[in-house]
Amino acid sequence: MKFVKKYAIILILCYVFVFFGGWMLFDFTKRFWVATAACAFVITVVVSIFSAQEDRIEQLEKRVQALEEAK
Repeated sequence: MKFVKKYAIILILCYVFVFFGGWMLFDFTKRFWVATAACAFVITVVVSIFSAQEDRIEQLEKRVQALEEAK
C-alpha cells in the first residue's frame, strides 16, 4: 500500500508541475495524461527503491549495534 500512496502523491505533484508550465519542457501533445502518469510511475519506482534501501540500512545498523553491545 505504501507504493500506491507514493504513486498518488507523485502523480499529483507531476500534474501540478505540468499545470504550472512543466509541459513546455516535454512534448505531451497527444497523450498528455498518459505521459504524465508514466513519468509519475517511473519516479515512484525510483523513490520506492531508495526508501526500501533506507529501511534495510536502518535494520542493519540496529543489528550491528546489537552485536557490538553483545561483545
